[in-house]
Amino acid sequence: MGENRLFKQLMLSVVIFVFLAGMAHAAGNKLVISDVDVKVGSRTSNNLHNGDTIREEAKPGDNIEVRVEVENNFTNAENLRINDIVITVNIEEIDDGDDLEEESNEFDLSTQSTKRSTLKFQVPVEVEEDSFDIVINAEGTDRNGTDHSTEMRLRLDVDKESHKLIITRKSLAPSAVACNRKNVQLGVGLLNIGSEDEEKVTLSIVSPDLGIDFSEDVGELESGSVDEDTSFSKTYFLNVPNDLEAGSYPITLIASYNDDRKKAEDTVSLSVNDCATKVEETKDSSEEAPVVLPPVTIIEPPAATGATTEISFLKSNTFLAIVIIIMLVAVVLGVALVAIAFRGG
Repeated sequence: MGENRLFKQLMLSVVIFVFLAGMAHAAGNKLVISDVDVKVGSRTSNNLHNGDTIREEAKPGDNIEVRVEVENNFTNAENLRINDIVITVNIEEIDDGDDLEEESNEFDLSTQSTKRSTLKFQVPVEVEEDSFDIVINAEGTDRNGTDHSTEMRLRLDVDKESHKLIITRKSLAPSAVACNRKNVQLGVGLLNIGSEDEEKVTLSIVSPDLGIDFSEDVGELESGSVDEDTSFSKTYFLNVPNDLEAGSYPITLIASYNDDRKKAEDTVSLSVNDCATKVEETKDSSEEAPVVLPPVTIIEPPAATGATTEISFLKSNTFLAIVIIIMLVAVVLGVALVAIAFRGG
């Protein structure tokens, strides 16, 4: 009998605990995501809900804007402000297995008010053709110290064109020449961002004014993401004619692929300055001409030449003479003392 009463009391305690926990959870969940729009490229999917797939597919390099509106759902009677709200958006594993993450600045929301934040991303150029989760989270705290948080998940599909090469690098070093016109470095980079391998890729570098008409068989560029075999990079050296007039000269880069049915094209310009004009400009801009010293030959003198040597008294000739005299006197006195001793005997 006592055991049954104890069991009933225990069960009642569990029910009350679960009820109070549910009430506490409901009271602590007053921050809600009231609206989400996602812009992919130039098209926007509006009024998205938890679990939705964004209607517009993304492509490599597309810009994405996630516009999130949150609301303080406390009633006017409760009159509680939610403080230090931060909205965080993650696009999971889209960057070669890593997330892209952005978060809003902190803000506060009074009762029944809303605020919208826009977080911006760019789809990596080297991305897999796949579907990726977008996780939206909002967190804040009211004046009683109660935490409020809410989360929404969306799905983003990334689609690639079948055949698509892009020029990723077009650099000149230096970008301007004057007197020295040799060995100008032209850096070129190509990347396959399509879903198909490109077996025959040709790179052409053309500039009629500079006398350049060059083509190279790049070979195969595979599809995929973050792989050496999907990209090509090389530096070429150009010599500009000395008699070429000053001006800006375009250099056109053309990558031909898909059996020459498609091309990626871009241009980089080289500035050529007149050598004499360049020197004169340098002279005019200087307030004082630099002094150029004639070449000087420095000869090391012998170690003793011009050197002042200090010799101590102990090593001088005078000291040696005095020592010799003292020794002679000592010898004479010794002989005299011996003679006197024998005579006395």
